[in-house]
Amino acid sequence: MRQYLLPDTFEGEDHVLLTGKESQYLVKVLRLKIAQHFMGRDREGKVWDLCLESIGKNNCVLGCRVPDAGEPLVSTDVLPSYSGPYPHLFLYQCLCKGKKNEQIVRQATELGVEEIVLLTSTYCTKEFSKKNDKNLGGQKDRLEGQIKEAIQQSGSPIPTHLHQEMLPLTSFPQHWNNRGLALFFHQSERADQKSLTQLLSNHPIESPVALLVGSEGGFSEEECNFLEAAGCKPVLLNTNILRAETAALYGLSAIQVVLTEREN
Repeated sequence: MRQYLLPDTFEGEDHVLLTGKESQYLVKVLRLKIAQHFMGRDREGKVWDLCLESIGKNNCVLGCRVPDAGEPLVSTDVLPSYSGPYPHLFLYQCLCKGKKNEQIVRQATELGVEEIVLLTSTYCTKEFSKKNDKNLGGQKDRLEGQIKEAIQQSGSPIPTHLHQEMLPLTSFPQHWNNRGLALFFHQSERADQKSLTQLLSNHPIESPVALLVGSEGGFSEEECNFLEAAGCKPVLLNTNILRAETAALYGLSAIQVVLTEREN
């Protein structure tokens, strides 16, 4: 663990009581000792100096302190040397089969995506596309768990958030609300075709970028037309045919490299 992600209920208290799995993780898995300091972040990305103050039968108490400016912090593992700037990335991922969604969410979090929104689209599996309930249901806890684990293990300073509802693809324009550049990956040539480098050539690193990735079947022709009409830019990757989970990772990585390498 490079950093500990404090619970969603944390609101800046001097002490926080952890029970159950959270306590066991620090005491039994990481084997932290009383008075040991380690680095933490809250769900807004703010850094905290944490100290294990006491250990109970199935709980422990952490002391929480805002570190002074420039104060070195103790990590239980080596922190990443890169400290930014980071692109403001947003992933709109059409639902995939089985546990692929968990893999995509974990990898996107490691890369520093700010928000992940799961979408339903034409080629999503029937078990999802036929649902009227927009809530993530049983998936929510598993996906949130992947996010927490990825933030702690990767040392990401970006507080990745999962949108709490599944949205139909047609809701994308309203949800995105023209916050910045929007790109979608597809599997065929289109009339208004530019390379990823061209699209990002003059894009400021502080300006948001949305990436839309289809499910296993990609986007239908009607969906591509809809996204283009909504102002999204089509991107055809010069690669082999990629799985949906590979396309998300490849696309986010490519955007991040183009923007960060140019900045530095």
